[in-house]
Amino acid sequence: LNTAPTMTLMKPLIVSAPFGNYIQPAGATATLGTFTAARRPGRLWRILKTVRYYPRIGAWVNKIGLRNPGMPWLVARARAGKVTVEDKIVSVHGFTPDDWWALLEQAASIRPLAIELNISCPNVGHVSWPDGLFARAVATGAPVIVKLPPVNWRDIAREAIASGVSVFHCCNTIPVPAGGLSGKPLKPVALQCIVELRAMEAALAPARPLTIIGGGGITTPDDIDDYARVGANHAAIGSKAMNPLLLATHSSLAPLIQRARERFTTT
Repeated sequence: LNTAPTMTLMKPLIVSAPFGNYIQPAGATATLGTFTAARRPGRLWRILKTVRYYPRIGAWVNKIGLRNPGMPWLVARARAGKVTVEDKIVSVHGFTPDDWWALLEQAASIRPLAIELNISCPNVGHVSWPDGLFARAVATGAPVIVKLPPVNWRDIAREAIASGVSVFHCCNTIPVPAGGLSGKPLKPVALQCIVELRAMEAALAPARPLTIIGGGGITTPDDIDDYARVGANHAAIGSKAMNPLLLATHSSLAPLIQRARERFTTT
């Protein structure tokens, strides 16, 4: 089974991409990316231009569109010793089958803690994945995480499980006309996804344990409690990391790191 992340270094609290590129507190696992096969320029100004906060509902909307320097850039930096990836998750997204195959080969070559397949970003079109993606990802030998969309995720999960994937991230942002919606409105969707995944796990024969990362609307330790109650093994933060002050200090994350340690255990 492809369960290596929980057996090694993945911490109870995870910083989701793209925020893990900038915020890497001790006691949490950072997710680098999301990386594409080719460079997609305009990252910083795109973030500043597209991110919106709606305080009445505690929601963020962005249309960043996976702006990143490209997977070859990360590979070069890792091989030069300028970035460490053995303790980090690397998130990838392909636009074509050839993109996916190249990304899997390149990401596995630098031996990250895990490769996260981001097949569900609402800013890059409809949810899709090439035939054989999950089996090919597992065949790299790298631990694999599938980041599920908040809707229409069941067929994805079934195919991934049948291919040997056992680690899932619930879930990506909600697609809305202005981009991807995250924050508090995402939380009940992610919780329900976890509940249904656990039911899917219970029906597997022979029995196969799933590892689930729960994320969406986590801003307080109580939110982590809610994810633990429905069966998550790890918690992931995204919107919480949009606070610019976190670029200078990680102090506001300390209560979340501590609660995640209390609620989740790894071997």
